[in-house]
Amino acid sequence: MNLYEAIGCRHSVRKYTDREVTEKLRGQILSYFDKTSRLNDRIRVEAVIFDNTKKKADVHGLWKVDAPYYLAIYSDQEEGCERNAGYLMEQMVLYMTAKGIGTCYLGSVQPAQKVRGGKRCLMMVAFGYPEGKLYRESPLAKRLPLNELCIFKEEAGEQMKTILRAARLAPSAMNTQPWRFIVYSDRIYVFALKTRFPGKSFHAMREFSIGIMLSHIMLAAEELWMELQTETEEHFAAKSYKNGDYVATLTLH
Repeated sequence: MNLYEAIGCRHSVRKYTDREVTEKLRGQILSYFDKTSRLNDRIRVEAVIFDNTKKKADVHGLWKVDAPYYLAIYSDQEEGCERNAGYLMEQMVLYMTAKGIGTCYLGSVQPAQKVRGGKRCLMMVAFGYPEGKLYRESPLAKRLPLNELCIFKEEAGEQMKTILRAARLAPSAMNTQPWRFIVYSDRIYVFALKTRFPGKSFHAMREFSIGIMLSHIMLAAEELWMELQTETEEHFAAKSYKNGDYVATLTLH
């Protein structure tokens, strides 16, 4: 199973067994972090695994899932850092899924060490071997249909539909799916819905979710051997939109 294939079967796992994820496999997970694609290579990031097999990991927050391990991503606090973190963290999550490991995003959970080397923890993921099913069938995913996420300006070919289906399956904070697409035959205009809640934390979660979705598009394009170009068009970015914000223009060849 590769990362693209993992998109269709991954789901959040909230109950775990006590089975150990070997030190070798944990090392492979951290090594893979260095191989992930980034939206912004200039933003410094770091991945840390917290061992909770003895229930002593200093991790706290709302909706905490009791898991044998936690993966934290630390990042410089720069513009676009949340989106970049979501983009690379989802690659990590799908990598673990492909390795037979269950995962669950923990949006309101933080380690005691919130800052490390000048970088702040942006997200934690619980992981380990699941007590129940590891995989689910993609039709069972609770997601909006494509006709509610997309406005089709031109007929979309099968490859474009495959990419949009991958984007549709992206997990998001509180399953809000805060993205909408204007679709042409060879390009997608991506918009982010305005959050219904005030505050920086909700905006950060939206941006992290957008990063996750963009990683799904990237992985689907790679699977189809298509070239993906991402561009921020200034005339769109400068406009004010009633229900959302312009994210990017994605061109596929």
